[in-house]
Amino acid sequence: ITGSLFEGNEDKAQALATTFQLRRKYIVTSIKSGMVVIDQNRAHQRVLYEKFLRNSTVNQVVSQQLLFPLSLSFTKSDMTILTEINATLKAIGFDFSVVGDVVQMTGVPLLVPESEVSIVLDQLIADCQLEANGDSFSQTDVLSKTMAKSLAVKTGEVLESASQLALVNDLFACKEPMVSPFNKPIYITITENDIDKKFI
Repeated sequence: ITGSLFEGNEDKAQALATTFQLRRKYIVTSIKSGMVVIDQNRAHQRVLYEKFLRNSTVNQVVSQQLLFPLSLSFTKSDMTILTEINATLKAIGFDFSVVGDVVQMTGVPLLVPESEVSIVLDQLIADCQLEANGDSFSQTDVLSKTMAKSLAVKTGEVLESASQLALVNDLFACKEPMVSPFNKPIYITITENDIDKKFI
């Protein structure tokens, strides 16, 4: 994919140098044939999703230990789901123990801020309930998608130039840069020819 968009390293560097954010939703960058308009939220979802999947398969997950354990309460049905996905949660970097209906969280994956832990776990439980009724239920896949969706940069967030460049680079280093983890298109290309036609 990268090769089809950027001719060479010099062109790629030059293209990335012209990156800018449009309406706090899209990142626009020039390429050899015109320009690419990237949905920043979907692009970040793809980047995070592949990172979480990769981390869960290498069995070398680094958990960021919390200074003070977080105590989170859940309903019985939620606790049942957390117990079922316990091994997968630990495989992606969550470190916790269960006491009754309370989860004592002592570590979280590196990419998960402490302030987002409760939101991420609530979303994980909800998504697991939905996916459990589906045909293909891969816990690691569901958890990776949910965390990517919860933690990705949102529409409306301002990205500094360095963050824009990093996101573009990370996206085109992904295995599947064209679609989000939820099979939505991440970017469109507008060729110089398309632009020329508008001026006829």
